[in-house]
Amino acid sequence: MSSIGVTVLGSGSKGNAIVVHNAQEGLLVDAGLSLKEIRQRLALAGLPESIIKGILVTHEHSDHVRSLRTCADYFQVPVYASRLCAEKLQHQDAKMGPAILFTPGGDFPVCGFSVLPFAVQHDAVEPVGYVITCQSRKIGIVTDLGRPGQMTEFQLRSCDTLAIESNHDLNMLAASKRPWYLKQRILGPQGHLSNLQSQELLGKILSSNTRNVLLMHISQECNTHELAETLARQKLQNLGRHDVNLQAASQDKPLPTAWA
Repeated sequence: MSSIGVTVLGSGSKGNAIVVHNAQEGLLVDAGLSLKEIRQRLALAGLPESIIKGILVTHEHSDHVRSLRTCADYFQVPVYASRLCAEKLQHQDAKMGPAILFTPGGDFPVCGFSVLPFAVQHDAVEPVGYVITCQSRKIGIVTDLGRPGQMTEFQLRSCDTLAIESNHDLNMLAASKRPWYLKQRILGPQGHLSNLQSQELLGKILSSNTRNVLLMHISQECNTHELAETLARQKLQNLGRHDVNLQAASQDKPLPTAWA
């Protein structure tokens, strides 16, 4: 059985990019960092650029698609997006080539992977999370969502590796100088998951075969990596899961690859 790795190149409000890969080929999930940064971080992670065989888009916000067109052109790979998201991408960048369209809830093959996009709640156009399967290994990714919901919980069960949002601490967000409307957006059903919500989700989806938990999209102003990781570790300990590899993704550098 071949292993499947998840390498988070960067995650946060300034840019997001994840590579899901085996030893030969991989998929780039979002291209919110510059092409230069993505290339540098691939090198830092020890991944050859030739491993990228396609780009999956979660949604059209700039911190997820900032270099989408340039990455697609440079790596010479197709872009996969939902129909409404693809239309929005074309509107944002008239030079953007056509995407390969999918319908959330339906799986499709890309190289040696099976990709299942599923709808999530976020203030974007038809946003999705992904479950990516290679042989019997299963990866779940949800980086931006305001409420998990039953669909998200159902899709993320039985994953070997989970990359889930842990965006903000409620007290730090309340005490921040952010305007009220922005606080309301973040806290709303189409905003971002708090540490508490992330832990609650983890308690519902963690399975016996889960080996890695990666905390995503951690706010630099309204959270800390140490706090998010400490609280998630406490949750894992309460669940009796001392065997899970827990990592908090950084905005500034790639995480070590999480293999399952």
